[in-house]
Formats: sequence, structure tokens, C-alpha cells
Amino acid sequence: MRFAALFLFILCLAGPAAAQQQNTDVVAKVTRLEKAAVAMQDALPRPLKVGSEVQLGDVISTGKGARVELTFSDGTTARLGERTQFTVIEFVVEQNGGNAVMRLMKGAMQMTSGTLMKVADSSMIVQTETATIGIRGTTFWVGTIEDDMEVALFSGKGVYVENAGGRVELTRSGQGTSIGDMDQIPSEPVFWGKDKLDQAAATTAFSK
Repeated sequence: MRFAALFLFILCLAGPAAAQQQNTDVVAKVTRLEKAAVAMQDALPRPLKVGSEVQLGDVISTGKGARVELTFSDGTTARLGERTQFTVIEFVVEQNGGNAVMRLMKGAMQMTSGTLMKVADSSMIVQTETATIGIRGTTFWVGTIEDDMEVALFSGKGVYVENAGGRVELTRSGQGTSIGDMDQIPSEPVFWGKDKLDQAAATTAFSK
């Protein structure tokens, strides 16, 4: 009985410390949500709601017609459209720089970078199945409108889109590129018309 009581006492003391240790991996919170989204970690799903924490390695999945907005510790925001899968591999913010690596497995996303990209020695990339997107303090969109993965610069300094075939730079608002496959250089940047830009933005826009 004394051993059992001592064991329970130790568990009570360790509980808060263990919870604090788990929270060191929190990189973002859900700030907006429309319909259903879940986070998967170690094969365990967690239904998301406004205020839910997102940890490194969580695979965020959205359902049909769903939208979810994630706000990171530096103010970066990522809006995910329906039937999207997204994960954060690394997110480190330091006084003299930092590094962020994210992956979009499928679906559509609009991202606006935060204070991390205002520090000179910082890096932020988003990996996809066909290319890597390098971010330079900007708002951009990535997803599929027709058949190929496409990237568009909405505003800001620009992004580069790179794969085994080569690299292109989007440096002016309204420019976009498409990526056929990982070994084919992304298409030369062209200015998208208003209709296509609106169509892209609609894939991640909330109804209210």
C-alpha cells in the first residue's frame, strides 16, 4: 500500500513536467476552422477545433468542403483547402535566424510568412511531390486547378520553385508557374488573369 501511494505521488509530480515536455513541440494553433479537420500523430487522430495546438510531425487532414487556418509562433499563417494533407517537419525561430520545413502532400494552401522571414539568416521552404518552394517574405498559393501542381505569388518579395529539372523565380504579384513532374523544370513565370487568381484563392477561402 505504501509503495502504491508513493508511486501515485511520483506520477502526480511528473505529470505537469511531462505535459510541459510534450508542449515543446507545439509550433502552431488553429485560428479558424470550417467543417472538419484532424491531426494525426503516431497513428492517433485528434479532431481539431479553434485553439487546438499543432505539433511537429502532425499530419493535418481536411475533409470535403473544409478549411483550416494555422497560425505559427512567428505569425506565419497557412490556410488549407478541402481534402488537403499538410505537415510541419521543422520550425525553429531564433533571434539570429531560424529554419522552417513544411510539406504539402496534397490539396491547396495559401501561406503568408511571418517574422521568421524578416531575419537575414532564416530559411522557409514548402516541399511538394513535384517541387520545393522557397519563401522570401510573401503571400503565395500552391495547389492544383487543372491537372498539374501550380504556384502563384499573391504579394511580397517572391518565391522560387525548384526541382530536379531546375528553378524558376516568381518575383511579381500575379505571376504563376506549373510543375508537370519532379524531373521537369517548372514552366516560365506568366501573369495569371484575375479569373485564375480568384479561382486559386477560392480553394482556401472561408465562406465567412
